Amino acid sequence: MDQIVNEVLPFKAISYNPDVIGNIGHCLAQPYDVVSEELLERYYSQCPYNVIRLTLNKKTASDNETTNRYTRARDIFNDWMRKGVVIESEKPLFWAYEQEFTVPDGKDKGIKKVLNGFIGLVRLKDYSERAILPHEKVLKKPLEDRIKLIETTRVQLEYIWGIYNDSNMLVDNMLQEKRDRELFVDYYDEPDGVTHRLWKVEDKADIELIKSTLGGREIYIADGHHRYQAMLEVRNRMRKLYPAAGPNAPWEYIIMYLVNMKNTGLTILPIHRLLHGLKINNLDGLNNRIEKYFHVKSYPFHNGEEKKARADCLEDLKKTDSDEHKFCAYIKKIKRYYLLKLENSEAYERLIDMPYSSDWKLLDVNIINTLLFRKILGLTEDSLSDQTNITYVKDINRALMSVRQGKSQVALILNSLELKDIINVAANGEKMPRKATYFYPKPLSGLVFYRIS
Repeated sequence: MDQIVNEVLPFKAISYNPDVIGNIGHCLAQPYDVVSEELLERYYSQCPYNVIRLTLNKKTASDNETTNRYTRARDIFNDWMRKGVVIESEKPLFWAYEQEFTVPDGKDKGIKKVLNGFIGLVRLKDYSERAILPHEKVLKKPLEDRIKLIETTRVQLEYIWGIYNDSNMLVDNMLQEKRDRELFVDYYDEPDGVTHRLWKVEDKADIELIKSTLGGREIYIADGHHRYQAMLEVRNRMRKLYPAAGPNAPWEYIIMYLVNMKNTGLTILPIHRLLHGLKINNLDGLNNRIEKYFHVKSYPFHNGEEKKARADCLEDLKKTDSDEHKFCAYIKKIKRYYLLKLENSEAYERLIDMPYSSDWKLLDVNIINTLLFRKILGLTEDSLSDQTNITYVKDINRALMSVRQGKSQVALILNSLELKDIINVAANGEKMPRKATYFYPKPLSGLVFYRIS
């Protein structure tokens, strides 16, 4: 038998009660960290039981230490429990989760895919145990926010997204065979064009297959680093408060959406960079400094030619070999696009004297951070961390429009990272810079909840 690396279990989930609220889909929402003000308002008006009231309750001017967005989320959840809006399952279950979608951006744009996985309970592990592996840094404010929410509500309201490696596709094949089970959720999310389906996995043989398959495998965090780190902190605090609770206390676990990295539906989209607030002398002579390290191809345009120039640049960006590092640049008030290609990878690695592996150094996001942002533009780590001069955008058109409208000075359009790059960096014990990856589509929040007390 394989050595147990991770403990993955079925659990008694709390979920919406369809007999009370009808269509559960109207209660679901995107994860808290991708919800815009506009989307927040839409969710609030969409349904009085939308999960957004729990995961991202609105702030008010009268908020204080005793009455605030966290206490409101707690009171709303408890009220829903009393009224039967949400109910607990009678027995421990896994939940199969399927998403059907069309890729909106990146190299696979326009391709239709189906992503399959399941939601289960996973024993929390410190990163030093090398069983659950992160790949991104966390920021202080979002981390504190999630800790406060969990501690106040005593509920895990959202799951994190983990990936594992099973080349035999044992769980995937089982989930596909049982796909005709009665659907608990069947919801088409119109703004994103994604269909979400959820059903129960309750057969004993299927449960044992999941437990045995996942038990011997490492889990890589795809999305939800702040939520995982927050739950580690909550777990440690609860251990001090209740030292006699034992190793199986509910706060020793976290709910995860788990997907096999061999699943063909697994999709990673790029996150583009917008620069703003740069001093003018930072931009003076920018071309000369860039050409010292990059081969630069120009796509000039005049009246009526912008669309073709943009399309040509983006098409050439897609045509990137595995050992090439390219990105597009669009600069305010300059009527041309630029394609930047790193001239010499080995020279770049020697130039960037940092204690990281080649896997880490040669990520496009790190080439941009270390070479373009710091060395060429002179930006500091603090300014990048505080987002003083940088904004992250997933939509290409929105990024370019920001420059055209003068809101940003430079747009940098990237290719998406490859999954192998993420796995290699995580396996090396290293972390990518913030906003390096965007796994798509996001699992909707509100499918299931888990009480930690």
